Amino acid sequence: KNNFSNNEEISFVEVLDKFSKCSWDQDASTSSSSSSSSSSINKLVYSNLLDLRDGIKHLDQQLASAQASCDALSSLSTSQSVASALEQSRNHLFDATVGCEKNEILSNAAETSHELLNQLEDALKACTRFMADDPNGILSNLEKVRQSVVISVEDIDFLLADWGSISRKHGIMQFSLPSLHRSLREELDGNVEARLMLPKAIEKEKLALVEFEKACTVLSHERRKVCISLTQSVTSRMKDLGMEGSSLNVKLNAGIWKCTDSSAYTDGGVLGIDSVDFLLLHDKNVNERPNGEMSKEGINDSIGGKLELVGSSGEKARLLLAIETDLPGSVGKSCNSITSINILDSAEEIPGPIAVIYDEIDAHVGGRAAVSLAKLLVDQTRFKKGVPIDEAKRSQIISITHSPSLAAIADHHIVMQKGQRGKDEVLVHSVKGLGRLQEIARMASGDLAIEESIRFAEALLRDGLKYKQTLA
Repeated sequence: KNNFSNNEEISFVEVLDKFSKCSWDQDASTSSSSSSSSSSINKLVYSNLLDLRDGIKHLDQQLASAQASCDALSSLSTSQSVASALEQSRNHLFDATVGCEKNEILSNAAETSHELLNQLEDALKACTRFMADDPNGILSNLEKVRQSVVISVEDIDFLLADWGSISRKHGIMQFSLPSLHRSLREELDGNVEARLMLPKAIEKEKLALVEFEKACTVLSHERRKVCISLTQSVTSRMKDLGMEGSSLNVKLNAGIWKCTDSSAYTDGGVLGIDSVDFLLLHDKNVNERPNGEMSKEGINDSIGGKLELVGSSGEKARLLLAIETDLPGSVGKSCNSITSINILDSAEEIPGPIAVIYDEIDAHVGGRAAVSLAKLLVDQTRFKKGVPIDEAKRSQIISITHSPSLAAIADHHIVMQKGQRGKDEVLVHSVKGLGRLQEIARMASGDLAIEESIRFAEALLRDGLKYKQTLA
């Protein structure tokens, strides 16, 4: 007997009897009722399964204890067993009577002691045989009970783990699982209540689609505002970037589907029914107009096409940099894998990048365009004027370049060059003052016209410092 979950002292046979009488279907009816009496709880499959587990565990412990009791009596391999103690006693008795054969008193005492030890050994063997081998012995009776149950504690633990996993999935207590199973089976068979709920669900779906359509309209409107703003801001920079008479038109295109059509999202895109084209346009008569300004007719008097198709490497680099300056982090975000779920789940504005690395962004430009491009990089590191500090965006810019114009406008100048061991060694050091002046001169002309290149480097540093001061 043992105390199980209901705190009553019951035998293992009673546990088996209770478990065999409980029914899953009966449990479903009992657990769904409001009754919480002990008689109702005792009928629960889960409760009786816990009792069965505890009973089997306790029975296994009893078997182990009975076996340990037999071993404590008769095992010669265990130094603390009675049999081992008996053998040790004989050995000590033998040692105590060596050489005393002629002493009649000691010999008689030794003989009597050996006889008593023999009687003790016979009693020990009889006790061991009864406990381990006799059908009425404790070990045999416990083994009979255990053999009647083919399931182990581990088997029940696996079952309980699955039971708990399913219960957590549906957000219910383990005792209520049979009742839930019954409810689901009734719904599957065509429960009337479920059918009555369907019209309400359809009506909720219609209302949700209306709200979704409104949100899509607002989103498209906001995107169009961003396209117009980006078109104006980037186009205004293009003259300084050496692209006189050209413009960037960011065009938002509406799809042929409604936002409520599921087919609008089959391609996995994050824009849904909207698409965006970046059009690079060139004025056909730019040479006939002063200062290379665009015509008032705009795109109607222009030639060009999608930036990815008609733009050169230099034009793409300059325009992408201008876009990144006006919308910090936009280029990086467009290159990353961003799903619509990420965007919808984000309640806050996606922050701009902390740092940006440009690898020879100025490789395809030179002259005045290179200077303007360098200034765009500076713009990304400064707070924008007229914008509150908590709303302004700034980043740390790391630019790998061979251009003296870009190097001169940087806040810090780090030189990297190969060491004496070639590819196996790279030397890195920061240059300031005269060292930086000489390095920019070397970047501009190599070893030619050293004095002129020094003066040119001074002009670049002076112009870069003057521009940064205007942003302070």
